[in-house]
Amino acid sequence: MRKTLTPILLLLSCVGSLLAQQLPQYSMYMLNPYAVNPAYAGMENTLVATGVYRQQWSNLDGAPVSQHINTHLPLFFISSGVGLKVENDVIGAHRTTQAALSYNYQLALGPTAILSAGVSAGFMQYALDGSKLRAPGGSYELPDFDHNDPFLPEGKLQAGATYFEAGVFLQARKLQAGASVQPVFSPALSISGDNTLKIEPVRHYLFYGSYAFDAGDHLNVKPAVLTKTDFVETQVEISLVLQWNENIFAGASLRGIGANDRDAAVVMAGFRLNEKTTLAYSFDVPLSPLKASNRGSHELMLRYSLNRPIGAGKLPPVIYNPRFL
Repeated sequence: MRKTLTPILLLLSCVGSLLAQQLPQYSMYMLNPYAVNPAYAGMENTLVATGVYRQQWSNLDGAPVSQHINTHLPLFFISSGVGLKVENDVIGAHRTTQAALSYNYQLALGPTAILSAGVSAGFMQYALDGSKLRAPGGSYELPDFDHNDPFLPEGKLQAGATYFEAGVFLQARKLQAGASVQPVFSPALSISGDNTLKIEPVRHYLFYGSYAFDAGDHLNVKPAVLTKTDFVETQVEISLVLQWNENIFAGASLRGIGANDRDAAVVMAGFRLNEKTTLAYSFDVPLSPLKASNRGSHELMLRYSLNRPIGAGKLPPVIYNPRFL
């Protein structure tokens, strides 16, 4: 849903109030559900750690660059799961860094399904680097540096605030479905002084679903969908991933199914480096009006799974769900 052009963001962020904090975009969402829903923590019944690096709109000055790491595990003895995620998102002169802890409670729905409800609490820090801004009337011939604009900072401005997220997640034999809100609550980030910076985080609603089934002895098929909306703009991403012998996989996605929100076609592939570690890569082929100005987006994911139950106490029901990775 990144539809705001970077130059516009650079100028508006210093004047009055800006509705911002667009969610970072990740193409391999179906391989990393915890990134979009805190209720997924521990749902794989083992320790999982994931790292993602994304370079969006390659060759476009000021284009987004994101780094994301998370880890989560179950707490069987209290029918719960916990997790931690850290994210850094840079768009031109803007940087948003956030970290959050999550907790969920898992309720068994019969022998083959679990319903989880979870919350996250974290801290968000926003920074604007005025040295990367350029105004039409500014003077930038070294050693001089002057925007000649009272609203544009020449140094770095920072603001921080707590935030909260929430979600629910259902996992059954073949079906996964979840809904989450990011953030549920977060106060405006503001700085007062010679420059006034006020950032109003926008609440986003995310809906995820996938269905995995076998198509032969060695092939597993997993269609998935992710819908993101702030009830002003909505974007739907549909995906299909094929996994062979639980070792290698390949897939494709279409982000934006309407003429007004068409963003990219995605191709992805990955393989197991060993029994616990998987490497995956995706490439976005741009379809939006920005396609004339960029060479696509790159995303790299490294995932570790302990692949065995951990902890003590009563184990949750066995979920016969052929998960990827």
